[in-house]
Amino acid sequence: MAELIVMVCLLATPEKCQEYKVPGSGAGDVVTCIREAAAKADEWQNNNKYIVIGWRCAKDSKVPEAPSAQ
Repeated sequence: MAELIVMVCLLATPEKCQEYKVPGSGAGDVVTCIREAAAKADEWQNNNKYIVIGWRCAKDSKVPEAPSAQ
């Protein structure tokens, strides 16, 4: 399963950036993940104190899961 991984920075301190897996963004393959990635990253970002500066799709990533909406 491919997962959406976003590179995000805190709005309050934009120099602090980290990668996270977006919860519920799993797709059967990387191509499907890529097709859906922009909308899912945007949807996740709208409810958080982070700004997405990039994203990628990967399988079996060791990246931590993104914090829930706050």
